Amino acid sequence: MFRLPNTALANQRSPRATFVLSSVPHKPYQPSLVSSLLPSPPLPVPPSPISVLPGSGFCRLQEAASFPRRSVSLGPCTSFGYLKEELGYIASFPNSCFPSSLFPTMGADVEMNEASSKLFERKQAIYNNLDERFEMHKEKYKGQQYSHIYFTRLHHMRNLLYSLVPNWKPNLPVKTILGLEEGKECIIVGTIYKHMKLKPSILDEYSKERSKVPLVKPHNFVHPDDHLILEDESGRVTLSGSLLDPSAFVTGIVVALHGKETSEGDFFVEDMLEAGIPPQTELPLSSREDKYVVFVSGLSIGSSIFNPLQFQLLVDHITGHLGDRNEQSIASQIVHLVVAGNSVQIPQGLLSGHTIAPRDQSALTEPIKELDILLNQLAAAMPVDIMPGPNDPANFALPQQPLNRCLFPGASAYNTFLSCTNPHQFELDDILFLGTSGQNIDDLYKYSEAKNRLEFLERTLKWRHLVPTAPNTVGCYPFTDTDPFLIESCPHVYFIGNQDKYETTLVQGPEKQLVRLICIPKFCQTGIAVVLNLRNLECHTLSFPTTLDL
Repeated sequence: MFRLPNTALANQRSPRATFVLSSVPHKPYQPSLVSSLLPSPPLPVPPSPISVLPGSGFCRLQEAASFPRRSVSLGPCTSFGYLKEELGYIASFPNSCFPSSLFPTMGADVEMNEASSKLFERKQAIYNNLDERFEMHKEKYKGQQYSHIYFTRLHHMRNLLYSLVPNWKPNLPVKTILGLEEGKECIIVGTIYKHMKLKPSILDEYSKERSKVPLVKPHNFVHPDDHLILEDESGRVTLSGSLLDPSAFVTGIVVALHGKETSEGDFFVEDMLEAGIPPQTELPLSSREDKYVVFVSGLSIGSSIFNPLQFQLLVDHITGHLGDRNEQSIASQIVHLVVAGNSVQIPQGLLSGHTIAPRDQSALTEPIKELDILLNQLAAAMPVDIMPGPNDPANFALPQQPLNRCLFPGASAYNTFLSCTNPHQFELDDILFLGTSGQNIDDLYKYSEAKNRLEFLERTLKWRHLVPTAPNTVGCYPFTDTDPFLIESCPHVYFIGNQDKYETTLVQGPEKQLVRLICIPKFCQTGIAVVLNLRNLECHTLSFPTTLDL
């Protein structure tokens, strides 16, 4: 088997329409019949008969005429549509040019082409990227301290809480901490600081009493002796009373407290007011049809537990290359894919800061190249957003800036590929999405307690702050006049990536806010991706186990 010399046209077609020549003899047709099928003036008739494979297309006669005693074939997948397409570059052939006596299986080819032409058109959704507040273009570090971001947070949240106090405690005065008077009830607004006995500190390494501190720290640093302190610009005061459970709070939350100062100088708390779930735009009715968004995180390409087959199955499924017609129909309704951080894992030994040996350079770049190949397949089929995570080649401090597009030469060629910030905020058909790669919730798990990760997500909504522990225990840029992590508008979908297991719930606020909370599991460990229906905000999972249970 070998190709025709003139392959310019064949290279522009599908691989199924590749034209080959075969030296296997077949039943020949008379030259007069060949001439009658050609346009006027007829092409030169070869001295020897030209034979055609039964059931294949009769085309490329102009080139084939120079190959006597050779037959022309389009391959086993050729159909009538390909045949007419190829003949079009020579002349317009009427259907009468293809008698059933000459092409005995042409009818089957026509039916096959009609069936294959019933393709599914992928649905689309109107996309609006809202990452502008997380992008850093003009910020320059000039030695500023983190006190600026705390002051900005307190100023913004205090104005909000002051507007809520008249409906909460209308007859009580609002005072600063310095203006407290013993025994007089009042309301104070400030930032909570949580004093923790087990909180790690870099100074522990140089402490003379370091032998008294356990060297191996637990994953959760909550201790029964922890206590809360409230502070504002004027001072700070220790909080007492049984109303506030220190294990449920973290440093950086701004609240309003009702109570009075005791003789010991503490503030006895009788009631507390949080900012609450922010206002939400009404869920749009224009998208009341089945459209799906797929979330995946924790691919960890390059790690020892990454399974290429597992992720390739996911790629083939959501791009419509797996499953029956029903599954392909559902796949055509997927309008967006979000990759929520930790897509690659580079060996830590290569990131020590030393010069990388030439033999190790491939190990450093290979995971990113493999990720680009997979993203290339996805971006060719649907819009893809990729967020950086703590293990990805991006800045460590929040907000993490988009992964450089030069890392993905293949996927970046598509306008459907978008490298985004972490946190990431966007709209699909006027449905607001907000999410992170998981750093904010993972840190809350270390310094507070809850029954599950979904409760942490709900708390951040009520506190109206995406990363309340930044910059105390989560690295972030020292902003001076803004706090980009404040949640001013309630999202319809709030997601976090790189969690141990899949969890989801629907939260309803006091003003009929409706929020879908999603914990996206690590794909490299669970083989699970999350699918959200834009019609009703319902979720389900896609699972791709590749192990055999014998």
